[in-house]
Amino acid sequence: MNLFENLKKNNIITNPGAKNRWEIIEEMAELAVKNKDIPIEDAESIKKALIEREKSMSTGIGNGIAIPHCSTSKVSNIVTVMALVPKGLNFEAIDNEPVKIVILLVVPKDKLSQHIKTLANIAKVMNNAELREKLLELKTADTILKTLKHYSL
Repeated sequence: MNLFENLKKNNIITNPGAKNRWEIIEEMAELAVKNKDIPIEDAESIKKALIEREKSMSTGIGNGIAIPHCSTSKVSNIVTVMALVPKGLNFEAIDNEPVKIVILLVVPKDKLSQHIKTLANIAKVMNNAELREKLLELKTADTILKTLKHYSL
């Protein structure tokens, strides 16, 4: 599954209020709850799983990208939320650079191979420096989705 197929317009944050990686994970998870992608009664356990995963090892993969993720039996489809943070956040990324594009994934426990394929696809698509620069210049979810679709083909 590629990033574009799974990302909904209302799950894109172009002006997050978060000041650190913990706050951005919280903000992104809250948006997924608000958009009914994560059941409200499971919000806390999913946020805790995302934070525990992040504490075990940073999801900052380099090139200004982080992919906080977890698997849970509380969702039936992959939930994807994207946040663009032009000023950057410290994610303790492998290259020690600030993270400017955060892609949060919550994946059903029974879809492990899909989880791995989705992570690999995101890493591949986001390896494109031109795409990363372009995304950070965009201001609307529509233009972000259009750009992702163009680069995901």
